[in-house]
Amino acid sequence: MVSPQTSALHYGWIILGAGSFGSFMTLPGQTAGVSVFFDPITADLGISRTTASIAYAVGTLAGILPAPMIGRWIDRRGPRLTATIIAAGLAMACALMATIQSALMLLIGFALLRGAAIGGLSLVSQQVVNLWFVRRRGIAAAAASLGLAAGSMIFPKFIDELISLYGWRGAYLALAGLVALTILPVAAALFRDRPENFGLSTDAGLPTGAEGSREEPSFTRRQALRTGVFWLLCAAGFLTNAVGTALLLNHFSIMQTAGIAHNDALLLLSFLAGVQAAATLGTGFLVDRYEPRHLVPFAMLMLALAAALPAFGNGVAISVLYALNVGAAYGSQQAINAAGYAHYFGRDHLGAIRGASFVFGIAGAAFGPLPFAASVDWTGGYTAVLIGCCMLCIVCAAAAFAVKRPSASAESMMNGKMGVTP
Repeated sequence: MVSPQTSALHYGWIILGAGSFGSFMTLPGQTAGVSVFFDPITADLGISRTTASIAYAVGTLAGILPAPMIGRWIDRRGPRLTATIIAAGLAMACALMATIQSALMLLIGFALLRGAAIGGLSLVSQQVVNLWFVRRRGIAAAAASLGLAAGSMIFPKFIDELISLYGWRGAYLALAGLVALTILPVAAALFRDRPENFGLSTDAGLPTGAEGSREEPSFTRRQALRTGVFWLLCAAGFLTNAVGTALLLNHFSIMQTAGIAHNDALLLLSFLAGVQAAATLGTGFLVDRYEPRHLVPFAMLMLALAAALPAFGNGVAISVLYALNVGAAYGSQQAINAAGYAHYFGRDHLGAIRGASFVFGIAGAAFGPLPFAASVDWTGGYTAVLIGCCMLCIVCAAAAFAVKRPSASAESMMNGKMGVTP
């Protein structure tokens, strides 16, 4: 077991690698991973896409409800114990998915799978990096988020091969074993609380630069919820998850409508993930130089374009542009989301704040697919719902210009009125 004090390499780099791998291993419960299972599951269980989408939505919402409690647990007990328990839970959720026999069991399976992967492992993997990086948080959080982009490139094809070899139930059992043999020991051996507890500096020991003397903010969850920037970040996260989840969950259906074959649709998923990786890293670089709220309009406008393109066109060129914009929107919002809350509210109560924000973000993933399923049932296509999503994204982009940065004086005033109880 590696010790932070005796490691030859500054332990911040190890944390960055462990957090990246944690994000990578959330893919069995991410929409990009679940989408490959969607058609085989509906066909085997004899249920409609609408029924499966409702099970996915309700399961996602149920799975994310413990996120605020998990966030507070990270603040109090640290990321190591939390991540270990969550990784074990993710392995068991994958094993349970292999046994489902009905729509009700599917809902329960989705709740456990999504809760462990998104509300649990994703939250703690982002949190541990935010604890170890402050002045270079944007680029560090973005680099760690590349694990998710890499997983989105690798896992869909990998899962498709597993399903071809062993069927969808065997594929879920294989994923359960993979989680148990990889992220579970990594979480137990490498995840650690903030560097000050071990006598180490933040930012992997790199010099802080001219802005290093700026005092780090310290907002409680209650204080954060009273700021406009918290709700801006939540709204952007909600829309990205709602629209992005719906697009990815129905990716093969949308691509089929656009005249794209299954294998080509798989290639587009890999291309999308590659764009996502580049956008995540590029936006992370910008987050260290500009306020996250100033970057929200870019992410929202890319998402608006992603929704508009398949509504008004089809064919290879439109599909490539569509994948480009989905990847850019996902990647940029991912970097903003990963570093934004810590940038504005500090690390002291970050777990509780991020736990609250995850409820809103993943609620988008829960409800987003439902209008898409209803649109297919009622109109036979996705055009109407795609236009609606495009308009909502434009509204959010415009709202970003009206939100102000939380001031130190407002923080002090709230501390005086409410104390520091999270």
